[in-house]
Formats: sequence, structure tokens, C-alpha cells
Amino acid sequence: MPHGRDAPALLLGMTHDTRPMSLTAMARRLRVPSTWLRAEADAGRIPHLRAGSALLFDPEAVERIVFERLRESPTPAKGVTRAD
Repeated sequence: MPHGRDAPALLLGMTHDTRPMSLTAMARRLRVPSTWLRAEADAGRIPHLRAGSALLFDPEAVERIVFERLRESPTPAKGVTRAD
């Protein structure tokens, strides 16, 4: 079992170059409400690590999933222009 400062990153399968982000920081980075991100994580649609009541996210994995959803969506998100 990983331990120490890098334990959350290793548990998420992240490299030492990437650090896990808190719910608030990840939501800010994605420009989405933290309530939406928490709901997606709780539903199992966004990978995360739970540390007590805190949620930690691998920013690269989350962005990959969210951007893939945008590409597959039949209608673009508000404010997003498709480059088809």
C-alpha cells in the first residue's frame, strides 16, 4: 500500500509529475459547479479517490473523460463551438 506524500497520486495511478486535485480545484479547472463534479464522482462516472469526506481527482483522467463526453455529445455545451 502506498504511503507518504505520494500515496494519493499512486492510488489513482498517477505519475509523480501529476498531483491529485481537490473537488474545488478540479471543478474550478473544468469551470463546472463543484456540486456537478461531486454528483458525477458519487455516481461513478468520474474516477476519484475518497479521503474521508474529501474527494481527490487525477486532473488528466478527469479532463480526458469530460472532453470525450463533449465530443460524443449530439449538442455542444453552452459556450462551446464545434470544429467539425
